[in-house]
Amino acid sequence: MTGQYDGPRRHLIWETALDRLELDVLRVERMVAHPAPADLGELEPWDEPMVGGPMPTELLDRALELRARQQRAQLKLVEALQTLSRQSAFTERVDRATARRSRPVYVDVTA
Repeated sequence: MTGQYDGPRRHLIWETALDRLELDVLRVERMVAHPAPADLGELEPWDEPMVGGPMPTELLDRALELRARQQRAQLKLVEALQTLSRQSAFTERVDRATARRSRPVYVDVTA
């Protein structure tokens, strides 16, 4: 979408872009709040709408709140990944400590 849009058209394009971003953030917030092995699907990449003009000022507060939610969700994702990493490392240590050896440790050379 290229060109200069004015008034209601530009507002609608930006509002739609913010709606899409908000849905993505909502999905991440729910995933972090209720982790489950559910298939959430893949989030589509987002690009700034090509409207040839700035965001309407009446959408600025919404955009700033959305950015704050994205930042909070990002921090929660980082925390969740760190927790998973620690749990995975612990599981590996337990597996190594309790694993049955597949090769003999001692060889009887007197037999």
